[in-house]
Amino acid sequence: MKILIIKPSSFGDIVQALPCANALKQAYPKCEISWVVFNGWESLLKICLDVDKIISWNRKRGLKGFFEILKEVRKTKYDIIIDLQGLLRSAVLTRFATAKTKIGVPGMKEFSSFLIKEVYPKKANINATLRNLEPVRFLTGQLFNPEVNIKIESNAESILKDNKVFGDFLTLLPFARGDGKDWGVDNYCKLIDLVKNKYINIQIIVLGLKGDFGKIRSDRIVDLCGKTNIEDLAGILLKSKVAVGADTGSMHLSSILQTPSVFIFGASDINETSPYIGQFSLFVNEKNRDRINNIKSENVFAEIQKWIK
Repeated sequence: MKILIIKPSSFGDIVQALPCANALKQAYPKCEISWVVFNGWESLLKICLDVDKIISWNRKRGLKGFFEILKEVRKTKYDIIIDLQGLLRSAVLTRFATAKTKIGVPGMKEFSSFLIKEVYPKKANINATLRNLEPVRFLTGQLFNPEVNIKIESNAESILKDNKVFGDFLTLLPFARGDGKDWGVDNYCKLIDLVKNKYINIQIIVLGLKGDFGKIRSDRIVDLCGKTNIEDLAGILLKSKVAVGADTGSMHLSSILQTPSVFIFGASDINETSPYIGQFSLFVNEKNRDRINNIKSENVFAEIQKWIK
């Protein structure tokens, strides 16, 4: 049996969709799962053992890239295609691909449900991880627990050694792209001081993109921004005592890797985008979610201490 999942982006959304592949493997043990993904996120799928084939979509090529990926997808006759993106472009791709069964995730947008069947529309606002399992429930009539099957092969040990990181360390993932997600550099600096003042021997690593390097100025951190790919990021998170950050793909990856993860939520819909798998704590400014900066570093530090113990 050949199954195609269409979920091209983005980092955190793909992480929350990975249990769908695992559920399909449980339901159809001999199935072959292909996954359409934007080429920037290929590495994320390479660590997922439930995905047999990655079909890379070059987003920068625009309409030409869309027709290229459509041509590639149409080379195979699939038994099932599942649109987990739920947008117009993914629905069009699903509509014109070849398969016996074509279905979309609850909560399809941009009128995409007129092109393919949206399963269980009333489930549109449930947690994203659970929502991504609904197409499998529709196909099989079974409920599956969200699980992932991941294997990490990285250069994490070498990177840590080269940057003189030895022993226990805490990881900060502070750089969030999106309205209301940024807790602020000042808050992270306060948190760094709180941690180092109590836990002298625990090192603090900051991870992010190349452009994030140097944004947090402190002689109490090891700045690895721009020095890791996704596999190395995962390898470092696996070794971390705790990860702390906003509603980002990296933090969701930390959670599914079972690393204790302290999420600092802002304007994101916590009911939909909160993690579901792993060990995690959630911080939200209930009075005004847009005021993420009002979440106190002392409170976040208190939560970190629970995980360190």
